[in-house]
Amino acid sequence: MRRWRRVLWWAVPLVIFAVSRVVDALIIAHAAHHQAAMDGSYGIHVETVKPADPGYLAALTNWDGQWYETIARHGYPRDVGSGPLPQSPWAFFPFFPALVRLVMLITPLGFAVAATIISMTAAALAMVVLYRLILDRGHAFAAVITVVGLSFFPSAPILQAAYPESLALLELVLLLAFLSRREYAAVVPLLVMLALTRPVTLPVAALVGAHGLVSWRASTRRQRWQLAGLTGLAGLCFGLWPLLAGAMSGRWDVYFATERAWGNDVALRQSYLGWLFGGPDHADTARALLVLGVLLISVAVPAARAWPLEMRLWAVLYGLYLGLVLRPGTSIERYMLLAVVPWLPLPSLAPRGTPRWVQGLLIAVIAGIGIRMQVGWVEHFFIPSVSNGTWFPPP
Repeated sequence: MRRWRRVLWWAVPLVIFAVSRVVDALIIAHAAHHQAAMDGSYGIHVETVKPADPGYLAALTNWDGQWYETIARHGYPRDVGSGPLPQSPWAFFPFFPALVRLVMLITPLGFAVAATIISMTAAALAMVVLYRLILDRGHAFAAVITVVGLSFFPSAPILQAAYPESLALLELVLLLAFLSRREYAAVVPLLVMLALTRPVTLPVAALVGAHGLVSWRASTRRQRWQLAGLTGLAGLCFGLWPLLAGAMSGRWDVYFATERAWGNDVALRQSYLGWLFGGPDHADTARALLVLGVLLISVAVPAARAWPLEMRLWAVLYGLYLGLVLRPGTSIERYMLLAVVPWLPLPSLAPRGTPRWVQGLLIAVIAGIGIRMQVGWVEHFFIPSVSNGTWFPPP
């Protein structure tokens, strides 16, 4: 029996993830019954017109999914002109829609199915890598509860939608694994892929630099040169997509000019932690500080050592990054998913020696709380509904 457990260790995270995907599919399908028609009349970009109650698959392509569908079907617009730019595909990174486009070219699948295949495959692999990364440290419960916490995270339904979060999560977990094992050559392609998937290269550069400082004394001269090069490359990757976008469009500021169309060119004082610099939004700042406080406690308690140091460093650096650069809005829950570490001290719940039935009960409680929060997230943030008035005015 023990031999089979060693051979089939990967089945544990896959089963947890599969159960969470079934649950999230039911949540999305149920909420989609209340979705309003999306025909562009509300000033929201629509690539494919959707009727009210469009069904599960159509709901997976809501919001940014429509922009990624436009890119997958038509690519990026080349004639951008000069002056202020409207909202356009140039604000969205190319790696995810390129993979979806590839699946659409080699199969008869439509965008929604191809996108959810890419998303769920990437997220499933991420859970397997994450589970193994923690299991190698000898903490079975910590490995299980981390996968459960991430799979049932409030915004985790996005892991099966037409969004690049799953792909970014896989890239991040692989990067953390290779950093923790000091396999620096494998980090290079991941830095490039991340730079073309999600705008997280700045905190990644900070992570690589922090890892270098922590491991500097124990590193060989060759490893030190590699770390210095990785840190520089991670910083340079910040400009990779803006430069590519500028070269393709003929306008070098096209990415940043397009971001300004969404109001994303935000001064530091307008961010979650902006009140430290004179900003006005104290309520959101207080909430952000509370979440950051929970995060710091989560990675500082003794039981958090079940997570590799790089995971803990990333969670803190990424949390600070969000607080400093992100304007208060509805996307914060989705962005928090990429912290990788669930923002609760979950390994502390069951110290070594805790009976199995207690561990099982804790896992069920965490999953149950997560499911309830997922229902709220889907209904209020992912499904555009007339009934709740969150996104569309009443008819």
